[in-house]
Amino acid sequence: MKISGVILAAGKGTRMKSSLPKVLQPVLGKAMISYAQSAIKNLDNKYVILGYESETVSDHIFEGYKIVEQKEQLGTGHAVVTLLDSDEFKSDNCDYLIVTPGDVPLIDKSEIDKLIGAVTKNNSALGLITAEVQNPSGYGRIVRNKEYAKKIVEEADASEKEKSINEINSGIYCVSKDFLISNINTIKSDNAQNEFYLTDLIEIAFQNKQDAVIVQVIEDTIKGVNSMSQLNDVEDTLKEKLITSHMENGVYFQDPSTTYIDETVKIHSGTKIFANCHLTGNTEIQENCEIGPNSLINDSKIGEGSKVLYSVVDGSEIESNGKIGPYAHLRTGSSLGDNVKVGAFAETKNSKISKDSKVPHLAYVGDAELEEGVNFSAGAITVNYDGKEKHKTEIKKGAFVGSDAMLVAPVTIGEGAMVGAGSVITKDVPAKSLGIERNQQKNIDGYMDRKKSSKDKK
Repeated sequence: MKISGVILAAGKGTRMKSSLPKVLQPVLGKAMISYAQSAIKNLDNKYVILGYESETVSDHIFEGYKIVEQKEQLGTGHAVVTLLDSDEFKSDNCDYLIVTPGDVPLIDKSEIDKLIGAVTKNNSALGLITAEVQNPSGYGRIVRNKEYAKKIVEEADASEKEKSINEINSGIYCVSKDFLISNINTIKSDNAQNEFYLTDLIEIAFQNKQDAVIVQVIEDTIKGVNSMSQLNDVEDTLKEKLITSHMENGVYFQDPSTTYIDETVKIHSGTKIFANCHLTGNTEIQENCEIGPNSLINDSKIGEGSKVLYSVVDGSEIESNGKIGPYAHLRTGSSLGDNVKVGAFAETKNSKISKDSKVPHLAYVGDAELEEGVNFSAGAITVNYDGKEKHKTEIKKGAFVGSDAMLVAPVTIGEGAMVGAGSVITKDVPAKSLGIERNQQKNIDGYMDRKKSSKDKK
């Protein structure tokens, strides 16, 4: 038996009050429509109906999905008609079609499989996923005849009695292709929204004495997103599940309620995540690390046994036993070897810092390469930008850069060399040499007394 699937994602989502199409709103770091695509990824043929900002949304469609454009958005029924009439669908010889919205990110493949099983078991005309909820406001209500659905009534068309029903429609269906083709064009738009509702197929099946099977799931599973508030609710639910799965794999979270984590983040066992941390993008944290409190890590790799305290790590790589912070900032392109320290209020960017080197505090290392065992002291900086171009600083193995030094790139500090504190270095310093640039100190005797006397006269 062949099962195809289609995701309905043509709407704008006006209630979101955002210029971004609703299905592209980020949910734990992924576009909302990604979750629907994952839920039906194993079906035989897969389609997605696009409309509003179709070119933008198409950039987020997985490989293997066929895109069908719905130029006018006249309801869910019209969207399915658009699919059936499309060149993409004409050669599809599926037996059943799964229809799912692109704005229900909590739906899981297992629920889709239950629906398919329930419908195909008795060759039913169609089936739908529902849930009983405390507050059904805004959702279509399920009017049922024992185990089967009689019809779905949208809230705008519901009577007061029907509005009291707390079983709601998820918008997810499994429909026999033959039943769909035979009946889809009988759907009318005589409703409050003047739209063609796919839900009318339920009543058509009942009137024709064909089964509309109900698969009931928990409320969280079918939460839709029509507002920023609902987006927040859905993201909280997914985050709770995600953090629980990490904890089951040996990761400690000091305060899960204050941790934000994308679904794409990987964390290995033995790591501790302290309060108020954001872990985003393609981040991977190895075993036995300590992250936070109050740290943000994005698109970065953190090596085994490393510690990141009150710091930002973005687009960077840290090997084992790194010590970052407090209040350090590793910017894009920073690569740190084993046992590297980047301390308080230090910043790195597009730089390689090799094993056992230190940038202890109040320093800036940009567009530089530090070999093993370099000490880059407090207040020292690489002057990497001349107003037009960036230039590179090279600091060889075992070199020592004194406090408040400026290394004006391009410049090389040789192996085992030293740069004197307060120096402005514009030329290479040879290996094992002392590079120093200072004016001769001048002391003016009696200066403070004369200064005080001058103020008294005023």
